[in-house]
Amino acid sequence: MEKLFQSLQPLYNQAWFPYAIGVLGLIFAYSVWQTLKSLPKLVMYPIIAATAMIIFMNWVYYRNEPEILTPMVNMIAQFLPASGA
Repeated sequence: MEKLFQSLQPLYNQAWFPYAIGVLGLIFAYSVWQTLKSLPKLVMYPIIAATAMIIFMNWVYYRNEPEILTPMVNMIAQFLPASGA
């Protein structure tokens, strides 16, 4: 695996590389969404809610939330643990 990352190292400095990763991420998100849509709603919504909660708790703990959500996270962060960093 390390050899793979070393061989990809020259690509990291290319201007198009972040866009390519973004497109791959969108394709992956679309395929996950299609898979979730095929599940019953009783299963789909708890999976989506759990995923959103994990992302939100990560933002609160490490304080790396999007700038637009900082006021909301500030209100909630006082009740939740933080990394202290």
